[in-house]
Amino acid sequence: MGPCVTDRLADLGVDVVGTCFDETAREDVETRAKHADAVSYYQVDLTDQTAVEAFAETVLGEHGTVDHVVGLAGGFSMGGIEDTDIDAFQAALNRHATTAFLTVKAFADQLTAQSGVFLFSSDRAIDPVGGTLAYDVGKSAVRTLTESLDTELEARVNAVAPFLIDVPDNREAMPDADVSEWTAPEAIVGGVIHLLSNDGITGQTARTTGGQPELAE
Repeated sequence: MGPCVTDRLADLGVDVVGTCFDETAREDVETRAKHADAVSYYQVDLTDQTAVEAFAETVLGEHGTVDHVVGLAGGFSMGGIEDTDIDAFQAALNRHATTAFLTVKAFADQLTAQSGVFLFSSDRAIDPVGGTLAYDVGKSAVRTLTESLDTELEARVNAVAPFLIDVPDNREAMPDADVSEWTAPEAIVGGVIHLLSNDGITGQTARTTGGQPELAE
């Protein structure tokens, strides 16, 4: 989702800051993004609080302020209760919830009532299915984090809970899957922009299966 979001923001003339875990990830994103040259990328481990705090300090020093936060870190993972050990379980929580928590925490004092925070949950946080236990729990934590942050921050805080997104990593993880029902990234980006705007709602998780986002029950 990263290149889709940053490309749309760049089209709108936004000063965009992006993160990457390592140089390989950065090269991959830059290959897929049309406007990679318009994004200021920083290499940072978003599960490491010290690293995220240093990143925030650098960003504020070089860009002045941060108005909005979009939490895009994540990744699909398979495994039910029998084949999910503690390391896999903790890794999923870190990948989804810890990254979002630490990023928002690092920039919380920059956010105002005009700011938006947008996080990525999943439809599996609402309707869990077998075989993806750690992923489901990690995305559920993001949904709860969204609601909790909305009670504490002045900013509007929302999340989207899409069905599987049709991105390269998901296709690689599930090469035999029927992708016809997966959610196109472009279908989500409009919702991201709207929910970051002053016209957006707050404290909600919106579901989507390729059309316009609908609020989760």
